[in-house]
Amino acid sequence: DFFERLGRPRWILAPMVDQSELPFRLLARRYGTELCFTPMVNSNQFTKSASYREEILSEARPEDRPLIVQFAGHDPEILLEAAGHVEHMCDAIDLNLGCPQGIARRGRYGAFLLEEEDLVVRIVETLSSNLSIPVTCKIRLFRDDLPRTLQLCKRLQDAGCAMLTVHGRTRYQNKDTTGRCDWKAIAAVKASMKIPVIANGGIATFADLQRCLDETGADGVMSSEAALENPALFGNNR
Repeated sequence: DFFERLGRPRWILAPMVDQSELPFRLLARRYGTELCFTPMVNSNQFTKSASYREEILSEARPEDRPLIVQFAGHDPEILLEAAGHVEHMCDAIDLNLGCPQGIARRGRYGAFLLEEEDLVVRIVETLSSNLSIPVTCKIRLFRDDLPRTLQLCKRLQDAGCAMLTVHGRTRYQNKDTTGRCDWKAIAAVKASMKIPVIANGGIATFADLQRCLDETGADGVMSSEAALENPALFGNNR
């Protein structure tokens, strides 16, 4: 199965714009990271700009695997075209349903696209039925509505999502209002799903990683800022 082929990774480096490029990924892998995501790639720009495509494609390295390329967008056909350019150089395609920034609202992607549930499901169906590699999703929680979150997660699974990363915050928890990460909600998602679930959010130290696995039951933990601050986070500084 897909997660087995990835090597059952527990320690996962998050997609980070302007941060999780090839040099940082290779550094993180030296210190315990078991799976990396590329920075978010704008699917519209990627399909239209040869130079932007070359920038991404030129980063392909055999030592940078397993690797998941993350795309943002709202058009199933454009996302499929974009993914087709990279499916030979990665292990899965991830759909960004978690970005809470204003640019994502304007671009109609990220956590704002979660409001268009039928479209999100159609995107996953389109990608999963037409690509040679699996499709994964990274989401945030709906505010004060765990049942709605669980329902969408199940729909994504039924649409062909092979692995789900859940950031335990809502799109309203951003910048100055980041607030607490809800590991209980991640645990509820994990308990309701058949596919692997990755927990994201609330990590500061190596001890937090195991605590997160214990409290959520997740298959792995993804970190962004803590790993950026300390690339040896997953190796417990060894």
